[in-house]
Amino acid sequence: MDRRQLLKVAGGALLAPAVARGDTYPGRPILLQVPFPPGGAADVMARLVARKMSEALGQPVAVENKPGAGGIIGAAAVARAAPDGYTLLLSTTSTHSLAAAIKSSLPYDPEKSFAPIVEIANGKSVLLVSSASGIQDVASLVRLMKSRGADNNFGSAGVGTLAHLNGEAFKRAAGVEMTHIPYKGMSLAVQDLIGGQLTMMFDSAVSALAVLKGGRVRALAVAGRKRTPVLPDVPTLIEAGVPGFDMEAYFGLWAPAGTPAPVVERLNGVLNAAIASPDLRSEITSLAADPAGGTSAAFAERIARDRRKWKQIIADAGITPE
Repeated sequence: MDRRQLLKVAGGALLAPAVARGDTYPGRPILLQVPFPPGGAADVMARLVARKMSEALGQPVAVENKPGAGGIIGAAAVARAAPDGYTLLLSTTSTHSLAAAIKSSLPYDPEKSFAPIVEIANGKSVLLVSSASGIQDVASLVRLMKSRGADNNFGSAGVGTLAHLNGEAFKRAAGVEMTHIPYKGMSLAVQDLIGGQLTMMFDSAVSALAVLKGGRVRALAVAGRKRTPVLPDVPTLIEAGVPGFDMEAYFGLWAPAGTPAPVVERLNGVLNAAIASPDLRSEITSLAADPAGGTSAAFAERIARDRRKWKQIIADAGITPE
């Protein structure tokens, strides 16, 4: 090996640790991509997290919305980004569990294209009925639905959405029959629920809050392990007599696969500290979500469990992957 080659190898060896060290990261602004439109729960969550990250890391963290195809377009863009910790993804159950279960092919591999960083929060869905229906609780809803046989239906924003699959899971768990009606948006489904065209539906708790304030819709139960402080008097479906009905959705942070482990560890530590702070915990709770946190490995395990659960629900419902 001549002198030039020796210097090149030595220089590379000196540079390599600097690239991988978490203590040298970040050296420039970070892009946090949200694969959904502005104003939704994921977008709000991203902006809360970006503020805390920027404070802790000493660099600007810019939030960019890249919506389309239920989050798939934005997630795919991050999967293709350089694995250097400067392009991150804040997304939900939709892109990493539901899409993998409902789509026959994706422009990314939910397991191999990303490095999980941390689970930020668990979001709640609520079971809604029209106030005009007179239904006061889950038990009376189930009795009514059973008395009507197959003459029940529920709405969602489309096949494979969380609201759709929650409805399919409820149908099986409660032993009732009903037909799924897909809409172009949840607001249209809510209007038909109010008008009596739908028997029931699920919606995210944060989206449902505004509708509930109007008094024309009633929340019967929360589809999670515990109640949400923003609807303290609404029981969980488990409390209401539907055993094991835990359908919480997660918000999480990912980097492209191949991002150096020290960078992932740095981000995980920063986010765990942020999630533990009283102000961010309060803001997350106001979105009808439970603050999470934990290790990257625990988040990866959560995603794998969730994916298996939704695949089983889809199989039980007889839904053919698109």
